[in-house]
Amino acid sequence: MDVDVKKPIENPRLKMLLNEFSRQDETGRNASAEAVAEELAMNARLLAVINIDENNIEHKEDGTAVFKQDSKISFEMFKDTKGTDYLPVYTDWDELKKNENYKNIHVNTLILSFDDISAITADKAGTVVNPFSHNFVITPSNLVSMKRHKEYLTKGYTSNVVEKETTVQIGDPADYPTEMAEAIRQYAKTDKAIKAIWLKRMIRENEESYLLVVDFDGDRNAVFSSIASVATSHLHNGIPVDMVPLHDRFGQNAATGEPFYRRKRGLFDFI
Repeated sequence: MDVDVKKPIENPRLKMLLNEFSRQDETGRNASAEAVAEELAMNARLLAVINIDENNIEHKEDGTAVFKQDSKISFEMFKDTKGTDYLPVYTDWDELKKNENYKNIHVNTLILSFDDISAITADKAGTVVNPFSHNFVITPSNLVSMKRHKEYLTKGYTSNVVEKETTVQIGDPADYPTEMAEAIRQYAKTDKAIKAIWLKRMIRENEESYLLVVDFDGDRNAVFSSIASVATSHLHNGIPVDMVPLHDRFGQNAATGEPFYRRKRGLFDFI
């Protein structure tokens, strides 16, 4: 979604959801928190305070500004009692000005999408939305989950790298998704780039998904997107699908046993 930087940043739906979340008691927060998270990931454009040498900013007559080449900027960060860093972001200027330190001074800001926030925090820091009112805290692990969920909603699958410190359990699914597997198998027969597919059950950070380990040639995004278009129409019990390539170390470790699909080699196949 493009942003017109000449217009004030406003997030009316996000702010409505944050207000609802703030009014609810503990027993009703989960669903509302998920709605806030989805709006943040899919649609929100938020303000973040930055620090930069004013000499490196070229101000325009229309009120916008351009950073000069090689300018260095830093983001204001908060730290909790455990030492975890959090990036404060704001739904609008009214929320930002609730910080007493910003009321009567000029403040430099950047407009950030959720993808920008994920890149800035790099899965190591969290973020907090409207810290001086709603104080909606998103931990680093929550940000990772939101990023995976957004990728699943937009692409039909997730393909994030599994970090070394992440707890992952891999096994064979007890409740085998026969219909989905057969649909994928039939599609794979038509795609010569796909050589083999393993189907596993994965639990990562208490989130369950089916894991497809794919041995393929060619473009990763094209292969994964094609498989996802088949898999999403046959999801089993609403469980999402993750995919990793066989050539990744994680894929090699997960691809135990026989694949549920392997391309038959023809008489003139030399690879």
